[in-house]
Amino acid sequence: MSERHSQAALSAIIDIAADGVIALDERFRIVRYNKGAERIFQWTEEEMLGEPLDRLLPLASRAVHRGHMRGFATGEVDARRMAERRAIAGVRRNGEEFSADASIARVTVDGERTFMVVIRDVSERKRMEDGQRMLAMAGWVLAASLDVESTLATIAEMPLPMLGDWSLVELLTSDGHIRRAAASHVEAMRGAELSPLVSSVAHPLPALLPYGSTARVAHGGEPVIITDAQRWLDATFPNDADRERAAGIGASSVLIVPLRAGGRAIGALSLVRSRTGAMHVPDDVSIAEQFGSSAALALENTRLYQESRQAVRERDELMAIVSHDLRNPVNAIVMLTGALMAQSDAGAPVPVELEQLQAVRGAARQTDGLIQDLQDVTRISAGRLHVDIRTCDISDMVIETCALFESTAEAAELALTHSVPTNLPRVQADGPRIQQVLSNLLVNAIKFTPPGGEVHVDVSLSSSGRNICVSVRDNGPGIPSEDVPRLFERYWQAPRLMRAGSGLGLFIAKGIIDAHGGSISVDTALGRGTTMSFTLTVA
Repeated sequence: MSERHSQAALSAIIDIAADGVIALDERFRIVRYNKGAERIFQWTEEEMLGEPLDRLLPLASRAVHRGHMRGFATGEVDARRMAERRAIAGVRRNGEEFSADASIARVTVDGERTFMVVIRDVSERKRMEDGQRMLAMAGWVLAASLDVESTLATIAEMPLPMLGDWSLVELLTSDGHIRRAAASHVEAMRGAELSPLVSSVAHPLPALLPYGSTARVAHGGEPVIITDAQRWLDATFPNDADRERAAGIGASSVLIVPLRAGGRAIGALSLVRSRTGAMHVPDDVSIAEQFGSSAALALENTRLYQESRQAVRERDELMAIVSHDLRNPVNAIVMLTGALMAQSDAGAPVPVELEQLQAVRGAARQTDGLIQDLQDVTRISAGRLHVDIRTCDISDMVIETCALFESTAEAAELALTHSVPTNLPRVQADGPRIQQVLSNLLVNAIKFTPPGGEVHVDVSLSSSGRNICVSVRDNGPGIPSEDVPRLFERYWQAPRLMRAGSGLGLFIAKGIIDAHGGSISVDTALGRGTTMSFTLTVA
């Protein structure tokens, strides 16, 4: 093979090489620049011939690199890897920096020195390595906490800056809403700008989820890259002020990954690149998906942990209720039967007064009633409360129930009145269960209305003619506004009541009415009494 042929073959090999091959003269100016270098740096050979090698390096590293090149030119070693001392980076035509591996060799022919540089773009490999390190760290960190807020903060922070400049975690709620639960920014100062976007208030989801919305990704289970950032802003921030704030922080490309565990949609994580022109790449999706899976599992673990703690608290509350509220009737039974036994004389028959039997029976019924309430609570909590729906006369039910409480109201020095039209249509209901609801409301009204007050029961037909409304109104002290949202919670009682009962009545009443497809509500204010109302469907 002739020398000319050998040079031509070598030139062809250099041109087809995937790596960048660059030849420099003694002043470190480019005299040869192959196709691989053109692909990596996005400059053409014509544009780079005669230019210093510095032009392909980040500005911050140029001075240090020149010193290394001078040292290599005068040293005894003819070849070495340029990354032996420190990691190196190149810069593309568009200003993007990337990680690189580079080697340099010194060749002297006829006293003329040439420096051959081979550069390989390892940004993709390094990105995957960094991604795997981040995922390994995320798995460890997310597993270390069972606190919801701490877990949410970690989910928002860990993918940055690898997958975005800022992030937003949104969670779906059981009632068809979505809540912005956490956010983070690579710059701590700018992170404060995200704080107003995080809210405990959930926004209702539209019937048709728009493309670019986190809810759509969460339910669909597939990640998406949104290059039209305005579309994402419009779908994510219904409030104009929030949308303007997010736009001010910046959004160029948004990668949204679902947070799903066990096939259940929990929410979604939005990873936002804010620099103009910065885009997500397919490799980002793979890393983000794996992180999303770990994040969803961590959130599911925190949920299960919180539920287990809640179950323990409810068990303790149940034991406290049973031990407290069963004590009185059981003690009454023990005392009454003990008194009867004390009256016996050497096995002689003991005369039993009717009042004594009634007292024992009343205590037994009170015990049985509490046990029934606890059973109802268990069924309602498990969604297994059974109602036997039939066509009923609501007027008769209300009148009968009020009659049962006349003596109780009289003993409490209250007036118990009712307004029940006789021409009301029949309703679809489980009669005994509806009487149980009305009884629970009357018990509360009588218990908290002072002597001389009035409890009034009203039954009316709605303006649409489709529902019957039953209301129990008292002129007691009323309920503070801060207590109203918790009225129908299990075991809850206002602190001022100091265990005035089991705290199950309203919870059970709501569970029964919910099972009927009706609604139950309260209208109250301090100093003007309370009205509890529920609705039933007309047959």
